[in-house]
Amino acid sequence: MIERLPRITPDEMTPEQVEVYGRFTGGKRAAPGASFSLLHPDGGLIGPPNAWLLSPPLARVFERVGWTMRYDLELSDRACEIAVLLVAFHRDSPFELYAHRRAGRAAGLTDAEIEGLATRTPPAFHSDEERLVFTTTQAILDRGTLDDAEYTAAEAVLGKRGLFELVALVGYYDQVATQLAVFGVLPPAGGS
Repeated sequence: MIERLPRITPDEMTPEQVEVYGRFTGGKRAAPGASFSLLHPDGGLIGPPNAWLLSPPLARVFERVGWTMRYDLELSDRACEIAVLLVAFHRDSPFELYAHRRAGRAAGLTDAEIEGLATRTPPAFHSDEERLVFTTTQAILDRGTLDDAEYTAAEAVLGKRGLFELVALVGYYDQVATQLAVFGVLPPAGGS
């Protein structure tokens, strides 16, 4: 894959793009110790936000949704990263794998558990939540839905809100994987 979209640097940005850029230069995303950064050391953004800058109205929406998916869900961080990594491996998304291997480690997944998700090897589950996130995400990726027994099992453990959040999480990262694939967005050189 070749990168199809050059990095948009701050000196090339419109005022609307600068406003979006500002949302990624502060707060939790840019804090020391964050699991990964979306800021390029020479200015501009890497990963999905660089593409989002092409449409500032959509960039504002995707930034807010991305924030919510990373920081505001009821699901545990470890459970979320299990789901996101399953999507990233399913879609063979280099940037998502780069970013969420790091986020997965920060959430407590070992390297062996992370790489095992590539072949759908279950990690050492710390909770029923993680087990149901793992099996439910696979069903959604394979069939786009849940059968009645899968739905009942997932709802019993995750609750309606948790199940809805999981479905939204899987859909969001699948959409991001599509954006990254179309625009040939790659991780930074040497990123693992």
